[in-house]
Amino acid sequence: MSTLYGAKRRAREFEARGYVTIHDLPGGLGLNACAERQRRAVQAGRMIVEGNLGKALERFQSPIAFLDFETVQFAIPIWDGCHPYDQIPAQFSCHRERPDGGLDHYEWVPEAPGDPRAEIATRIVDACAGARTVVAYNAGFERSCLETLANALPGQAVALRDLISRLADPLPVVREHVYHPDFDGSFSLKNVLPALVPDLGYDDLAIAEGESASRELMRLVVDDGTLVAAERAVKREELKRYCERDTLAMVRVLARLRELA
Repeated sequence: MSTLYGAKRRAREFEARGYVTIHDLPGGLGLNACAERQRRAVQAGRMIVEGNLGKALERFQSPIAFLDFETVQFAIPIWDGCHPYDQIPAQFSCHRERPDGGLDHYEWVPEAPGDPRAEIATRIVDACAGARTVVAYNAGFERSCLETLANALPGQAVALRDLISRLADPLPVVREHVYHPDFDGSFSLKNVLPALVPDLGYDDLAIAEGESASRELMRLVVDDGTLVAAERAVKREELKRYCERDTLAMVRVLARLRELA
Protein backbone atom coordinates (compact mmCIF):
# COMPACT_ATOMS: atom_id res chain seq x y z
CA MET A 1 0.00 0.00 0.00
CA SER A 2 2.95 2.33 0.64
CA THR A 3 3.62 2.56 -3.12
CA LEU A 4 0.17 4.00 -3.93
CA TYR A 5 1.04 7.02 -6.05
CA GLY A 6 0.47 10.44 -4.51
CA ALA A 7 -1.74 9.04 -1.76
CA LYS A 8 0.42 8.32 1.30
CA ARG A 9 -2.08 9.79 3.75
CA ARG A 10 -4.96 7.89 2.16
CA ALA A 11 -2.86 4.72 2.07
CA ARG A 12 -2.65 4.84 5.86
CA GLU A 13 -6.41 5.40 5.96
CA PHE A 14 -7.00 2.40 3.71
CA GLU A 15 -4.75 0.22 5.87
CA ALA A 16 -6.73 1.26 8.94
CA ARG A 17 -9.87 0.13 7.11
CA GLY A 18 -8.37 -3.31 6.52
CA TYR A 19 -7.04 -2.98 2.96
CA VAL A 20 -3.56 -4.52 3.18
CA THR A 21 -2.27 -4.13 -0.39
CA ILE A 22 -3.26 -2.38 -3.60
CA HIS A 23 -4.76 -5.70 -4.70
CA ASP A 24 -7.39 -5.28 -1.97
CA LEU A 25 -8.61 -1.83 -3.01
CA PRO A 26 -12.06 -1.66 -4.62
CA GLY A 27 -13.06 0.91 -7.22
CA GLY A 28 -14.91 4.05 -6.33
CA LEU A 29 -12.50 5.28 -3.66
CA GLY A 30 -11.91 8.66 -5.35
CA LEU A 31 -8.21 8.08 -5.95
CA ASN A 32 -6.24 10.54 -8.04
CA ALA A 33 -6.17 9.55 -11.72
CA CYS A 34 -2.66 8.11 -11.59
CA ALA A 35 -3.28 6.06 -8.44
CA GLU A 36 -6.53 4.74 -9.91
CA ARG A 37 -4.69 3.68 -13.08
CA GLN A 38 -2.06 2.07 -10.83
CA ARG A 39 -4.75 0.18 -8.88
CA ARG A 40 -6.29 -1.23 -12.04
CA ALA A 41 -2.92 -2.14 -13.58
CA VAL A 42 -1.71 -3.89 -10.44
CA GLN A 43 -4.96 -5.82 -10.04
CA ALA A 44 -5.00 -6.79 -13.72
CA GLY A 45 -1.30 -7.69 -13.68
CA ARG A 46 -0.63 -5.82 -16.90
CA MET A 47 0.31 -2.43 -18.29
CA ILE A 48 -2.50 0.06 -18.86
CA VAL A 49 -2.25 2.83 -21.49
CA GLU A 50 -4.96 5.49 -21.48
CA GLY A 51 -5.83 8.86 -22.98
CA ASN A 52 -4.46 10.36 -26.15
CA LEU A 53 -0.85 9.25 -25.84
CA GLY A 54 -0.18 10.03 -29.50
CA LYS A 55 -1.27 13.63 -29.02
CA ALA A 56 0.96 13.99 -25.96
CA LEU A 57 3.95 12.78 -27.98
CA GLU A 58 3.52 15.39 -30.72
CA ARG A 59 5.70 17.72 -28.64
CA PHE A 60 8.71 15.48 -29.34
CA GLN A 61 9.66 16.62 -32.84
CA SER A 62 12.68 15.25 -34.68
CA PRO A 63 15.55 15.72 -34.90
CA ILE A 64 15.80 15.19 -31.15
CA ALA A 65 18.73 15.57 -28.77
CA PHE A 66 18.49 13.51 -25.57
CA LEU A 67 20.34 15.31 -22.80
CA ASP A 68 21.44 14.34 -19.29
CA PHE A 69 23.65 16.13 -16.75
CA GLU A 70 25.56 15.04 -13.69
CA THR A 71 26.53 17.68 -11.16
CA VAL A 72 28.84 18.44 -8.24
CA GLN A 73 27.82 20.28 -5.09
CA PHE A 74 30.03 21.95 -2.48
CA ALA A 75 29.13 23.31 0.94
CA ILE A 76 31.98 25.83 0.54
CA PRO A 77 32.14 27.21 -3.04
CA ILE A 78 35.47 26.75 -4.78
CA TRP A 79 34.79 28.57 -8.08
CA ASP A 80 33.90 32.20 -8.83
CA GLY A 81 30.21 33.05 -8.78
CA CYS A 82 29.11 29.84 -7.00
CA HIS A 83 27.09 29.65 -3.81
CA PRO A 84 26.96 27.02 -1.06
CA TYR A 85 25.33 23.80 -2.28
CA ASP A 86 24.87 25.02 -5.86
CA GLN A 87 24.52 22.09 -8.25
CA ILE A 88 27.23 22.71 -10.83
CA PRO A 89 27.03 20.74 -14.11
CA ALA A 90 30.27 18.78 -14.51
CA GLN A 91 29.33 15.99 -16.95
CA PHE A 92 26.85 15.42 -19.74
CA SER A 93 25.72 12.85 -22.27
CA CYS A 94 23.75 13.57 -25.42
CA HIS A 95 22.35 11.23 -28.05
CA ARG A 96 21.29 13.20 -31.14
CA GLU A 97 19.22 11.87 -34.01
CA ARG A 98 20.73 11.86 -37.49
CA PRO A 99 18.69 12.45 -40.64
CA ASP A 100 19.15 8.77 -41.58
CA GLY A 101 17.51 7.68 -38.32
CA GLY A 102 20.73 6.74 -36.56
CA LEU A 103 22.19 8.32 -33.45
CA ASP A 104 25.34 10.28 -32.73
CA HIS A 105 26.63 10.27 -29.16
CA TYR A 106 28.37 13.20 -27.48
CA GLU A 107 29.74 13.22 -23.96
CA TRP A 108 32.14 15.03 -21.68
CA VAL A 109 33.70 14.28 -18.30
CA PRO A 110 36.55 16.40 -16.87
CA GLU A 111 40.01 14.98 -17.43
CA ALA A 112 41.67 17.20 -14.81
CA PRO A 113 40.66 19.16 -11.71
CA GLY A 114 39.18 22.61 -12.23
CA ASP A 115 36.02 24.57 -13.02
CA PRO A 116 34.13 22.61 -15.71
CA ARG A 117 31.52 25.22 -16.63
CA ALA A 118 33.05 26.92 -19.68
CA GLU A 119 34.06 23.67 -21.36
CA ILE A 120 30.82 21.83 -20.70
CA ALA A 121 28.70 24.76 -21.93
CA THR A 122 30.52 24.92 -25.26
CA ARG A 123 30.27 21.18 -25.77
CA ILE A 124 26.56 21.03 -24.92
CA VAL A 125 25.66 23.76 -27.38
CA ASP A 126 27.59 21.90 -30.09
CA ALA A 127 26.06 18.53 -29.18
CA CYS A 128 22.49 19.84 -29.39
CA ALA A 129 23.00 21.90 -32.53
CA GLY A 130 20.20 21.40 -35.06
CA ALA A 131 17.84 19.61 -32.66
CA ARG A 132 14.21 20.77 -32.76
CA THR A 133 13.55 19.15 -29.39
CA VAL A 134 15.86 18.61 -26.44
CA VAL A 135 14.52 15.71 -24.38
CA ALA A 136 15.35 15.42 -20.69
CA TYR A 137 13.66 13.09 -18.22
CA ASN A 138 12.42 15.04 -15.20
CA ALA A 139 13.52 18.08 -17.18
CA GLY A 140 13.40 20.57 -14.33
CA PHE A 141 16.86 19.38 -13.35
CA GLU A 142 18.35 19.90 -16.82
CA ARG A 143 16.57 23.26 -17.07
CA SER A 144 18.21 24.32 -13.81
CA CYS A 145 21.63 23.13 -15.01
CA LEU A 146 21.34 25.07 -18.26
CA GLU A 147 20.22 28.18 -16.38
CA THR A 148 23.16 27.83 -13.98
CA LEU A 149 25.55 27.74 -16.92
CA ALA A 150 23.80 30.65 -18.66
CA ASN A 151 24.11 32.80 -15.52
CA ALA A 152 27.79 31.96 -15.14
CA LEU A 153 28.72 32.41 -18.82
CA PRO A 154 27.10 35.51 -20.38
CA GLY A 155 28.75 34.80 -23.72
CA GLN A 156 26.90 31.48 -23.98
CA ALA A 157 23.67 32.59 -22.31
CA VAL A 158 21.61 33.07 -25.49
CA ALA A 159 22.52 29.66 -26.89
CA LEU A 160 21.95 27.90 -23.56
CA ARG A 161 18.57 29.53 -23.00
CA ASP A 162 17.60 28.58 -26.53
CA LEU A 163 18.15 24.96 -25.47
CA ILE A 164 15.89 25.58 -22.48
CA SER A 165 13.14 26.76 -24.83
CA ARG A 166 13.35 23.45 -26.70
CA LEU A 167 13.15 21.15 -23.66
CA ALA A 168 10.50 18.43 -23.59
CA ASP A 169 9.97 15.99 -20.72
CA PRO A 170 8.70 12.39 -21.16
CA LEU A 171 8.06 11.92 -17.43
CA PRO A 172 4.65 13.64 -17.28
CA VAL A 173 3.64 11.86 -20.48
CA VAL A 174 4.31 8.50 -18.83
CA ARG A 175 2.64 9.57 -15.59
CA GLU A 176 -0.52 10.81 -17.28
CA HIS A 177 -0.97 7.95 -19.77
CA VAL A 178 0.88 4.77 -18.79
CA TYR A 179 1.16 2.54 -15.76
CA HIS A 180 3.02 -0.77 -15.52
CA PRO A 181 2.86 -2.82 -12.30
CA ASP A 182 6.66 -2.92 -12.24
CA PHE A 183 6.81 0.87 -11.82
CA ASP A 184 6.20 0.11 -8.15
CA GLY A 185 4.62 3.51 -7.56
CA SER A 186 7.52 5.51 -9.04
CA PHE A 187 7.97 7.26 -12.38
CA SER A 188 11.74 7.65 -12.05
CA LEU A 189 13.71 6.58 -15.10
CA LYS A 190 15.29 3.78 -13.02
CA ASN A 191 11.80 2.27 -12.52
CA VAL A 192 10.24 3.10 -15.88
CA LEU A 193 13.08 1.87 -18.10
CA PRO A 194 13.20 -1.82 -17.11
CA ALA A 195 9.40 -2.03 -17.09
CA LEU A 196 8.98 -0.58 -20.59
CA VAL A 197 12.30 -1.75 -22.07
CA PRO A 198 13.16 -5.05 -20.35
CA ASP A 199 16.42 -5.58 -22.24
CA LEU A 200 17.99 -2.38 -20.88
CA GLY A 201 18.72 -1.41 -17.29
CA TYR A 202 21.42 -0.25 -14.90
CA ASP A 203 22.40 -3.45 -13.10
CA ASP A 204 25.54 -3.97 -15.20
CA LEU A 205 27.08 -0.59 -14.32
CA ALA A 206 29.73 0.14 -11.69
CA ILE A 207 28.04 3.51 -11.09
CA ALA A 208 24.28 3.12 -11.30
CA GLU A 209 22.68 6.16 -9.65
CA GLY A 210 23.13 9.92 -9.44
CA GLU A 211 24.40 10.26 -5.89
CA SER A 212 27.35 7.96 -6.56
CA ALA A 213 28.04 9.75 -9.84
CA SER A 214 28.13 13.12 -8.08
CA ARG A 215 30.48 11.80 -5.42
CA GLU A 216 32.93 10.44 -8.00
CA LEU A 217 32.72 13.61 -10.10
CA MET A 218 33.70 15.67 -7.06
CA ARG A 219 36.85 13.57 -6.77
CA LEU A 220 37.65 14.34 -10.42
CA VAL A 221 37.19 18.11 -10.24
CA VAL A 222 39.00 18.62 -6.91
CA ASP A 223 42.67 17.67 -6.64
CA ASP A 224 42.56 16.19 -3.15
CA GLY A 225 45.23 13.57 -3.78
CA THR A 226 42.88 10.59 -3.46
CA LEU A 227 42.94 9.61 -7.15
CA VAL A 228 46.04 8.34 -8.91
CA ALA A 229 46.11 8.63 -12.70
CA ALA A 230 45.05 5.03 -13.38
CA GLU A 231 42.09 5.24 -10.99
CA ARG A 232 41.07 8.60 -12.45
CA ALA A 233 40.87 7.00 -15.91
CA VAL A 234 38.74 4.14 -14.56
CA LYS A 235 36.34 6.51 -12.79
CA ARG A 236 35.96 8.63 -15.91
CA GLU A 237 34.97 5.57 -17.94
CA GLU A 238 32.50 4.42 -15.28
CA LEU A 239 30.92 7.87 -15.19
CA LYS A 240 30.71 7.97 -18.98
CA ARG A 241 28.91 4.63 -19.11
CA TYR A 242 26.39 5.70 -16.48
CA CYS A 243 25.52 9.05 -18.06
CA GLU A 244 25.37 7.49 -21.53
CA ARG A 245 22.93 4.90 -20.18
CA ASP A 246 20.59 7.67 -19.03
CA THR A 247 20.35 9.25 -22.48
CA LEU A 248 20.10 5.89 -24.25
CA ALA A 249 17.31 5.04 -21.79
CA MET A 250 15.41 8.13 -22.93
CA VAL A 251 15.86 7.15 -26.58
CA ARG A 252 14.42 3.70 -25.89
CA VAL A 253 11.60 4.87 -23.62
CA LEU A 254 10.41 7.43 -26.17
CA ALA A 255 10.51 4.79 -28.90
CA ARG A 256 8.45 2.46 -26.70
CA LEU A 257 5.91 5.19 -25.95
CA ARG A 258 5.51 5.75 -29.69
CA GLU A 259 4.87 2.03 -30.15
CA LEU A 260 2.24 2.11 -27.41
CA ALA A 261 0.57 5.12 -29.01
